Amino acid sequence: MSPHLKDRDLLLAADGEPSAHLENCAHCRARLAEIEDMLAGLADARDLANRIPSAARARTLLRARLAQQSRGRTWRWRLIPAAACVCLAMIIGVRVNAGGPRPDARLTPGETRPVTLSEVCRSTEAAVVVRDIPADTQAQVFSAYGIDRRRPDQFEIDYLITPDLGGAESIRNLWPQPYTTRWNARVKDQLEQRLHQMVCSGELDLATAQRDIAVDWIAAYKKYVGDRPK
Repeated sequence: MSPHLKDRDLLLAADGEPSAHLENCAHCRARLAEIEDMLAGLADARDLANRIPSAARARTLLRARLAQQSRGRTWRWRLIPAAACVCLAMIIGVRVNAGGPRPDARLTPGETRPVTLSEVCRSTEAAVVVRDIPADTQAQVFSAYGIDRRRPDQFEIDYLITPDLGGAESIRNLWPQPYTTRWNARVKDQLEQRLHQMVCSGELDLATAQRDIAVDWIAAYKKYVGDRPK
C-alpha cells in the first residue's frame, strides 16, 4: 500500500481539512500544491464566467489544464483522478467548490469578548479592513488548517465574529477565508456591515448576531442580506 495520501484526502486538505501527514511528507505537499494550483485555475475560469460551468465546459477546462501541466513531466498523470474529482465538485457544488467555504468548527468555533452595545455602535459602520494580525498568528492558523503552500491572493485570515460585533482577537476566532470562491471574504464583509447596522438600529440583538455568524455565516447572509452574493 502507498504510504502517501489518496487523492480524496488531498482534496480535503485543499479544502482546509487538517492533516498531520502533510507536515512530514514532502511528496504529498508537492502534490497538494499542484492540486491547489489546478483548483485556483478552475475557480478563476468559473468566476470569469460568473457561474459554475456546465459539465462540457468543465471537461474542456480540465483537459486544457492537464495538457498544459503534462508537458515535460509525464508523472503528472497521477493527478488525473484528483482533477476529475475537482471537475465533478465544480459541477455538483460540493465543499471544494463555491458552494460555500465555512470554517472548521473544531478549530474556529468563534469567540467573543465582553462588550457593551454603546461600544459596538461607537462607529456607524463595521470595519471592512481586517485588523493587523501578527504573522506568527497567521502562520498558526494556516498550520492548524493544514494549508502549507498558498498564494497571497488566495486567503484572508479573517475573524469569524468580527471585532466590531464583539468578536475576540483569539486564534479560536480566526480562519483562512478564501478569496477565490463565490462566497468569499468580501461577501462576508457585506454580512458584517448588515449585522452591525441591524444591531445598532435595534432590529437585532447582539447575541443573536454573534451566534448566527459563528454557526453558519452563509446561512446568516441569506437570512439578513439576500440569497445570492452581491
